[in-house]
Amino acid sequence: MKVNWDDLRYFLVLSRTGSFVAAAAELKVTHSTVARRLASLEAALQTRLFLRTERGCRLTPAGEKMLPRAEQLESTIAYLEEEVSGRDKQLSGSIRIGAPDGFGNCFLAPRLGKFQRLHPELEIELVAVPMYYSLARREIDLLITIRKPAGGHIIAKKLPSYRFGLFATQRYLQGHPPIRSREDLRRHRMIGYIEDLLYDEELHFMDEILPGLRPRLRSSTIVGQMNAMLADHGIGILPYFMACSESTLVNVLPEVSLERTFWIQFNPDSRRIARVRATIDFIAAEMEASKSILSGPPRSPA
Repeated sequence: MKVNWDDLRYFLVLSRTGSFVAAAAELKVTHSTVARRLASLEAALQTRLFLRTERGCRLTPAGEKMLPRAEQLESTIAYLEEEVSGRDKQLSGSIRIGAPDGFGNCFLAPRLGKFQRLHPELEIELVAVPMYYSLARREIDLLITIRKPAGGHIIAKKLPSYRFGLFATQRYLQGHPPIRSREDLRRHRMIGYIEDLLYDEELHFMDEILPGLRPRLRSSTIVGQMNAMLADHGIGILPYFMACSESTLVNVLPEVSLERTFWIQFNPDSRRIARVRATIDFIAAEMEASKSILSGPPRSPA
């Protein structure tokens, strides 16, 4: 039995995309090439690795058994390429980071240019959307979440905590009843998430501010919510690191705040790869250096 590594690469992409057409698009080949490579691998192993379905294809038990081994080999080859070629020091290749839309767009995006200037050969992809991509399916290299993963083989590193506050524009506040307590919020237009589209239960925090409080204007992204606040539409809950860059936003009831923690997650075999290690260290260092804007103003004494 002689297995071609290139055929294994096609197997991995097909297992992650679930269709020949999507795999072909990612590999920049024709779908017939993907089929031919898979047939070559199945012939070498003398077993069927995929079942064709109306929706695409799925792994057979033999394919499921082979997947973690193929992924381990993929990481080993990436590691060897860096070590043998000397690219480990200059950091080349690509790194894909998945992050919540607010943190990705408003905190990470402005800082990643600094990281790339340190490593000009490195290609960075930032996926900053209100959903979590899969590390297990290798859709991304690093995943930043608001909750610690429960079990599994994923490694999670705790990042600095951050805080949320209530914000609105001065123009909105001047045209509406004064706010002296949380109960006064019931008389105001609140801006928040669409509950059934929440991608993380840790974002279900309107009731933490005031039980029964519901937003009248809802958006699936926190960037959308902030833009609604900036347009004088109402009061919303924002991380301090987003609000601090908007001079027209006023902190409503500064004594009221919520705290959450970010976690950076990655596959165990990825930590051997220099560009992954360096990216984790850079993000952690940038957050540590930015603790003052992550935590917001000092808490009022109880």
